[in-house]
Amino acid sequence: MDELLSVLLNKKTVSMPELSEELHISKEFIYAKLERYEQLGYVKRVVENGSLGCSGNCSGCSGCGSTKLNLSPSVYWIKGDKLK
Repeated sequence: MDELLSVLLNKKTVSMPELSEELHISKEFIYAKLERYEQLGYVKRVVENGSLGCSGNCSGCSGCGSTKLNLSPSVYWIKGDKLK
């Protein structure tokens, strides 16, 4: 089995920087492989807007303070239906 798929099998979720560091492979190469695996159904991409779970619709709640944060979405990869 591909080392990348093996890591995904053993972890619930994993980010691109984590994969790159663990496998000692460039993020660009991993991203290309993950996109292909997504097409094949081996992985699924999960996009999370904001790190506080507010879906990027911050209106100054107590979690963010009085200023709106410009949080970039986090992208994680999880096992797809074909990778069990």
